[in-house]
Amino acid sequence: MKVFIILAIAIYGASAALPSTFVAEKWENFKTTYARSYVNAKEETFRKQIFQKKLETFEEHNEKYRQGLVSYTLGVNLFTDMTPEEMKAYTHGLIMPADLHKNGIPIKTREDLGLNASVRYPASFDWRDQGMVSPVKNQGSCGSCWAFSSTGAIESQMKIANGAGYDSSVSEQQLVDCVPNALGCSGGWMNDAFTYVAQNGGIDSEGAYPYEMADGNCHYDPNQVAARLSGYVYLSGPDENMLADMVATKGPVAVAFDADDPFGSYSGGVYYNPTCETNKFTHAVLIVGYGNENGQDYWLVKNSWGDGWGLDGYFKIARNANNHCGIAGVASVPTL
Repeated sequence: MKVFIILAIAIYGASAALPSTFVAEKWENFKTTYARSYVNAKEETFRKQIFQKKLETFEEHNEKYRQGLVSYTLGVNLFTDMTPEEMKAYTHGLIMPADLHKNGIPIKTREDLGLNASVRYPASFDWRDQGMVSPVKNQGSCGSCWAFSSTGAIESQMKIANGAGYDSSVSEQQLVDCVPNALGCSGGWMNDAFTYVAQNGGIDSEGAYPYEMADGNCHYDPNQVAARLSGYVYLSGPDENMLADMVATKGPVAVAFDADDPFGSYSGGVYYNPTCETNKFTHAVLIVGYGNENGQDYWLVKNSWGDGWGLDGYFKIARNANNHCGIAGVASVPTL
């Protein structure tokens, strides 16, 4: 266990020490909030060491935020006692096929979206304002972000078609269990999910096929179908102006991006991480809008880590910043 503690210190670096009473209070609050219990005192010491080092990192980072040196904040959440390897169960749930857009219809021009040159997208947009976004869900420690990104997009399309009050919740578990070429909790791809739903004849309601946070045998019931698709459209390249048009005209957009540290500890502001990569995709999410905060353009994004993470389950990430973290690199919308 000492080896693990030393490793944790090395990972999170030496930071300015915080008062022990402050750390103790935060630790007890964390354990209560996230119902943490540990097998023995050594395990708790290990976890508290990780927690404290992260807490010190947060305090240093957030001081930079207060000084206007960074554009986002970090905070305590369900990941604060986890190692980077443990967090990968939540942030590394993608398997990218050789053909990313097989069976999809490309969006190459504004005309493909039904827009002419004189029509411009709004300066800001949020599908939640119209009630067209389903509630935030929680994938848990199953690498099923791809399934939640997919169902979130499908659920929004059903609401757009049927009205904000429509109960559009569909089954992530069916996608985890049934999508060909996917590996369930070990990863998958949104476009494969859309293709499966279209070719399968539909996807069951969440109530009929509830989420288990684990791989299972496919038991789709055609009598419980809650949504059907004809296919999907995808953005042919990382054009953020076109992506904004796509969000505003087609609906919430399934995307992937580089979600490596420190993204997991995001708590507010506009996420901008100069070390993330534009061609590395580790996590799938759903863009539901965009806007500007304190002069910084952002994408408004729905995550699948519960409504206690980030901004009530959402986050903002830099927009018009050279495809930051690859956020505009792969984008698709299911079609009914």
